[in-house]
Amino acid sequence: MAGATNSATLPPDYHRKQWKYVGYRGFSAFLASDNDLLVLRRFSKLATRSLLALQDELVELEDQLETLEDQLMQSAGPNMHHGSFRQETQDVRVALVEEIQSKLRVYYDLVNQYTQIRSRPKAAPRNIISIQTWHTNHPNAILSDETSYLTHPTDLFPLISRKISTLRGFLERSTSFRLLKLWEKRTADEDTVHYMSDRRIDFFVNAIITVLGLVMLTAPLWILAYRKKMVERLGIITGFVFVFLCLVCFLSVARPFEVLAATAA
Repeated sequence: MAGATNSATLPPDYHRKQWKYVGYRGFSAFLASDNDLLVLRRFSKLATRSLLALQDELVELEDQLETLEDQLMQSAGPNMHHGSFRQETQDVRVALVEEIQSKLRVYYDLVNQYTQIRSRPKAAPRNIISIQTWHTNHPNAILSDETSYLTHPTDLFPLISRKISTLRGFLERSTSFRLLKLWEKRTADEDTVHYMSDRRIDFFVNAIITVLGLVMLTAPLWILAYRKKMVERLGIITGFVFVFLCLVCFLSVARPFEVLAATAA
């Protein structure tokens, strides 16, 4: 990151002139430090408007082609072959078809590109807050007009999306959990940025899941050993199956049919 944390080495005007000593070099380094922070705008309204404009232009070209052919196909007109591209004699129609082809390529390219962008999940609020906090800690580092994209939270998406379990998402809502020294990664910007180690958190969450899984597998076996009545045994099995299903849904990122398959197994 631009700028060391040792105040003795900082220029006297460092905090007043963040735009000079930090700027986009520091901001880019911050965003590049974690995949979750690579957040961009979809520009959904502009993309939709562009698609509608291209669509309307194609409609106009389609109408022009149909109008031209209606005129050429009138019974009073000359006998003209309309069933061959090779014997085409109408330069106007050739030019019109070529224009339609060019416009269709632009239209389909934009449709495909926007479909991919649209399918990405929305940026997590906590990641947007992290970026806003960086700007708060580095006032004037970036021109305010160039940070206005953060004021459109519903239009932001992560460049690299990743699924996290409900358990991890629940734990990371806690500020105390996020600030634990156990997860902290040492960085050059320690005074203003707190980085968490994904590897350590994943290990911790996986350990919890493993322990709970072992409990859910072994506990009913010991309980059933002390129950003789069939009704009691069925009740215990049913209860543990239900609890296991709920835990798998809560602790993992598995899809519904995968959860049912794991429960059945």
